[in-house]
Amino acid sequence: MSNEDLWVVIPTATRRQYIPGIIEKAGISKEKIVIVHTIPDNPFYDDVTNIICADGLNIHRWWNRGLDYVTSKGGRYVAVLNDDVLLEDDPLNKIASTMKATGAILGYPYPFQGWVCGYCWIIDLASDIRPDENYKWWYGDRDLDLQAHKLGPNMVVHVPAKVRHLEGNILTSQSQELMDLTKIDEELFFSKWNLQKA
Repeated sequence: MSNEDLWVVIPTATRRQYIPGIIEKAGISKEKIVIVHTIPDNPFYDDVTNIICADGLNIHRWWNRGLDYVTSKGGRYVAVLNDDVLLEDDPLNKIASTMKATGAILGYPYPFQGWVCGYCWIIDLASDIRPDENYKWWYGDRDLDLQAHKLGPNMVVHVPAKVRHLEGNILTSQSQELMDLTKIDEELFFSKWNLQKA
């Protein structure tokens, strides 16, 4: 089942090999797929929307530029994906349909449970929650989770849907810059929400 008001946003830099498969399996029309290029001279993809956001290393800003574009087009539900996921059995429409049925404003797939996880989440743009660009690389997904829960019960749903994160945290673990940003973001997250580290 395709949700007419569902869009997809995918930020990407150099890891482009999985994107054709994501486009094919997204379960929505290609004109509602937004590729956010974080390198200005990357080749564009055919039949989808290509936008550029190359003003610094900040995945939360990349997410928001995609969400801003969808907002400008009157879209409501947006699946934000990493560029290294594998979609099976129409997971995005399943999550969006569950959100509509329950009134949730944030959704994510099983088997991941606990926090919303950044490789795949769906947001209802009619809500007031948005990624916090004070974070640069990490913890923005957990921040969204807490934003949603703060608005009331049943604002977040996790749905049995097959989304595989193919490369996990490989990119971060291989970059000292990204690991340093993660530590900074961690301090911000725990301070912002007045939480104690385990």
